[in-house]
Amino acid sequence: MHAVQVYIEEPLNASRLQDVKDMMMTLPHVHNVEFNDKLPHDILIEFDANYNVPISILEKLESEGIHPDIISA
Repeated sequence: MHAVQVYIEEPLNASRLQDVKDMMMTLPHVHNVEFNDKLPHDILIEFDANYNVPISILEKLESEGIHPDIISA
């Protein structure tokens, strides 16, 4: 299993964070999405090894009007 940490520029409330988690869980190969209550802009996404998952994550977030940056993989 692999993980990518994503930084989201926008401040998101708890409801929107849950929406983001639900949206990420619909992507193929994604198995878990975690938020840090103390760092609400950071999201950790765990996924099966697959060449296109990180770019799929970014594209999905951007399609929802969110501005993400991968900060660690």
